[in-house]
Amino acid sequence: MRAHILPRCVKQTLRQSRLPKEIIIVDASPDWENTKSIIQALTTPTDVTLIYQEAHTPSSTAQRNQGISAASADVLFLIDDDSLMYDDCAEEIMKVYEADTGASILGASAMQDSLPPDIKTVTADEQASFSIASPPKQTGLRRFFKKLLDTQSTQFLPYDGDFPSHPVPEHLRDLNIGVIPFMTGSSMTFRRSVFESEQFNELFIRYAAGEDQDLSYRVSRKGLIVNVINARLCHLEISGGRIPQFKVGVLAALNPAVLQQIHSPNRKHTNAQWKRILWRLLLINFLKELSAREFSFQRTRAILFSLKQLPEIHSRSGSELTQWYNTFQAAFLADRSSAS
Repeated sequence: MRAHILPRCVKQTLRQSRLPKEIIIVDASPDWENTKSIIQALTTPTDVTLIYQEAHTPSSTAQRNQGISAASADVLFLIDDDSLMYDDCAEEIMKVYEADTGASILGASAMQDSLPPDIKTVTADEQASFSIASPPKQTGLRRFFKKLLDTQSTQFLPYDGDFPSHPVPEHLRDLNIGVIPFMTGSSMTFRRSVFESEQFNELFIRYAAGEDQDLSYRVSRKGLIVNVINARLCHLEISGGRIPQFKVGVLAALNPAVLQQIHSPNRKHTNAQWKRILWRLLLINFLKELSAREFSFQRTRAILFSLKQLPEIHSRSGSELTQWYNTFQAAFLADRSSAS
């Protein structure tokens, strides 16, 4: 957890038109007790329980599972510490769950908004901790390459070869929702019943890229995953406390490869698909970094490094792969020479 942004997240949660039953924070930072004291100093309504725990394992997947175990509500909001919900976000999401009396909807996501809901009240120092990105100018050349390289396509390969399809019940069709294949980790909510049979994959340590798509895809096999159009949330994507961009890029490329090796019934096919995706990403990242004059080419080098690791992943399965990848992650994250 990051003490410079977490209080804003909690304050915004306490501004909800529909307050939570409980707020559970699982903190893996070295100074978690200091951050805990900052949060406990906030004014919390007496009917909202605040639970602050030190993480048993420093990993977003393990931390999410730890928080889920401590929770008691029927619907769980699993947002990041830099996710700021608009004041009616929780209320709009709960309207959907409560209208769904047959429990067809197992997960619901808020819509991403580029502006923080508290933009008019934060201090200049707080505003300096994030930046609102302007979309790049859409030149003819940029549009050509986006179409040629298919830069907008998803990078998640469904383990079963395709995404599940579930009909939307008649009584839910008037709701302002959209069916989606999976959710992003900054704005996930699930029915508690989901976790009776599913949990976040704790194979990944620290930065667990792909954990959100992995779990929500597995849940989508059993029921609907939806976007709630009227529910808004701003994910600031604060970089403080994150690992270097090169390491982020490597884990974002290799974690899905590991998941596919574990879950896919047709490994040969999905392995070949993922390799093609990485080669395409290599070209996309190179062109992006070249045009932006980012001559360190961190994202490009991350993909090249990842491509070299694929044979190691594809040659293993089951417990052997789990053991190898645990060792690889620990050594890779500890290696200062690969930090940038």
